[in-house]
Amino acid sequence: MDVLGERWTVLILRELLLGPKRFTEILARMPSIGPNRLTDRLRTLHTTGVVSKSEATPEYALTAFGEELRVPVVSLGLWGLGLMGDGVDSSAARTDMVALCMTVAIPPGRLTGVALECDVDAGERFSMTVRDGTLRVRSGPSPASSSTNVACDAGTFIALSLGHEEPSAAAEAGRLEVDGDAEAVDRLFGAFAEAARRHTAVQPTPSAT
Repeated sequence: MDVLGERWTVLILRELLLGPKRFTEILARMPSIGPNRLTDRLRTLHTTGVVSKSEATPEYALTAFGEELRVPVVSLGLWGLGLMGDGVDSSAARTDMVALCMTVAIPPGRLTGVALECDVDAGERFSMTVRDGTLRVRSGPSPASSSTNVACDAGTFIALSLGHEEPSAAAEAGRLEVDGDAEAVDRLFGAFAEAARRHTAVQPTPSAT
């Protein structure tokens, strides 16, 4: 907790789980932190070997040691998905973070046979890659020269991800556009929905004692 327990630290790690970022990019995601506090938190993470800083391109990135935090940090977000099934307003949820949660939520082997390079414009711009049965989510566009493009509003993306709506229905209503491998996108959202249903069931309220 000496390393991770300070306010904002886990949120900084959350941003870096989506790929290396410049100081200004992290600050833009969390303007309330302020530049001085962000500098302090990054310095601590750098000193403890969680984050590295490239001198060639001034970006911060997780080290191999920092990558060991991927599953614990994403699992916190996955726990938060469970709150969406309990009447909690999901309008403030970030679509890239919902997708990031799915990298841990989807069972191993569920995406076997799916190959996809996908650019997403859904309130946030990010990429989703499925290769060898593994999903990866990163900030910014896919490095692939010919990727599938998915465009929808944030509410539609979250509804598709949580299984509240089918891609075919969203496309028919004009709220989802897929340019490229629509079948792979359908299969990916199907995996999202299956994983989400296991985590968004209403949790029983503990009885008062």
